[in-house]
Amino acid sequence: MKLTDFDGKTVKITFDDGTVFEGECAECSAEYCFAEFGREEEALQIDDWLFYESDIAEIELSNKKSNYIWLGKTEHRMKLASEAFKMVENGLKTIELRLYDEKRQRIKAGDIIRFENADDYEEFLRTEVRELYVFDSFTELYANLPLLDCGYTKQNIDNASPDDMNEYYSRQEQERYRVVGIRMELI
Repeated sequence: MKLTDFDGKTVKITFDDGTVFEGECAECSAEYCFAEFGREEEALQIDDWLFYESDIAEIELSNKKSNYIWLGKTEHRMKLASEAFKMVENGLKTIELRLYDEKRQRIKAGDIIRFENADDYEEFLRTEVRELYVFDSFTELYANLPLLDCGYTKQNIDNASPDDMNEYYSRQEQERYRVVGIRMELI
């Protein structure tokens, strides 16, 4: 593997633990890395992230768009059912409803959420969190948020019910953690 072959190209880098990063990269010589970072080894740089050759398990060219590491912002990963994924992708769903558990409590406005299509994990999109709406229950959330932004359509809005969320989260979980609506914008 010659890292110089990937200079200026969009790549997908996989590590031994399965972690994957994607983005447009620049090749950094061993000399440059030693002078700047104290490690004499060739590396690829994506934004301010540096990936040393010995840490890379696999690297390949990527054709995906908007797949950069977002500096200064925490990126969270979540799965979405295919239908909900398409609605977010098409701008029809701008509020994601979740349990406000430990994982979601770490999300802040300005963070990035990488949504993966539950039917095809290779398909993903990124959104930026604009605002969090925390409620004691989905009943309270449904009474206060615009449900057409939450994944309902004009065809099914009349049947929208907070009980719809019981399919995903038990009442005990909802009482323990509370619930959240995450307003987001596709990036």
